[in-house]
Amino acid sequence: MERLNFAVIGAGRFGKHYIRNLQRIQGASLFGVAARTKETLDCIKGSVPSSAILTGNDDSLIKNKNVDCVVIAAPASTHFGLIKKTIEAGKNVLVEKPMVVNLKEAKLLRSIVKKHKSVFMVGHQYVYNDYIRHLQSSVKSGFIGKPNMVVAQYLYPEPIRSDIGCFWDAGTHYLSIIQHLFNPGSIAEVSGKSISTISKFDDFTSATIKFRSGLAASLIVSWIYPEKTRKFMVLGSKKAAVFDDVEEKGKLKYFPVSGKIKNNSVYGHFDGKVKSIIPSIKAKDSLRNELGHFIDCVRNKKKPLTDIDRSCQITEWLDTISRAIMLPGY
Repeated sequence: MERLNFAVIGAGRFGKHYIRNLQRIQGASLFGVAARTKETLDCIKGSVPSSAILTGNDDSLIKNKNVDCVVIAAPASTHFGLIKKTIEAGKNVLVEKPMVVNLKEAKLLRSIVKKHKSVFMVGHQYVYNDYIRHLQSSVKSGFIGKPNMVVAQYLYPEPIRSDIGCFWDAGTHYLSIIQHLFNPGSIAEVSGKSISTISKFDDFTSATIKFRSGLAASLIVSWIYPEKTRKFMVLGSKKAAVFDDVEEKGKLKYFPVSGKIKNNSVYGHFDGKVKSIIPSIKAKDSLRNELGHFIDCVRNKKKPLTDIDRSCQITEWLDTISRAIMLPGY
């Protein structure tokens, strides 16, 4: 089976991860990389095959007849324009999150994608995380009982974006997990606060969300925190699940619920003496899983898990939350 030729647009922090993985994953070949500056291209020159094209002109790669797939890892504000011309060039597209920077762009993009036969996928990486996959099976099997609430924190020390705020940058991660695990439908209520200190957008955002399904979620996101905190907790009627992506071992734990259960909802507490349940999970690199899924979808003309429709719903959620708590810059 011939390998698919990939072009990567953007060679920044995350673009470099795609460049590295595309040289290691079966079925893929790194054909070329486009970046905005010569300095960026010079930095990656030693980490790509000598045959790879390095250019400052993304059009030359997008329109190259030998390119099958394009990964877009450029700034979010450039996504819409890059996706549009890549889809219209007949290429398969994998774009980093957030898909676009507003709801208007998302709706326009959906109509464009629907007109073409190319595979389109958004890199909501946590959907392809093996710990989240295990958590999804625990939700589906009823192991944790009825999911009632999500409590999550995503705190980190930079990067500070110039075109979006921290919630659109990182809150998107947890919204994609919520969608993947629970498919809770539209948002019914939102409350929260945001703070802007060093950028024109939000540098800290706290949002409490209630979905029409009844699921509640409390999300805290900031890119001005000195340490990494990446915790996602699901409170179920039987067990609570805690995913901590910063932990070296035991990233996913389950805690039995102590107390009474009424109408399949939790009324009680957690007994500190009860040990957590730590499943044995042989986790692979999430980005590697994501790329493998994309390649499978391209080869077999399948709809990706994180396709245009699901990504448009996440953009709708982002838009609803932004308007409700008046995020700076939106």
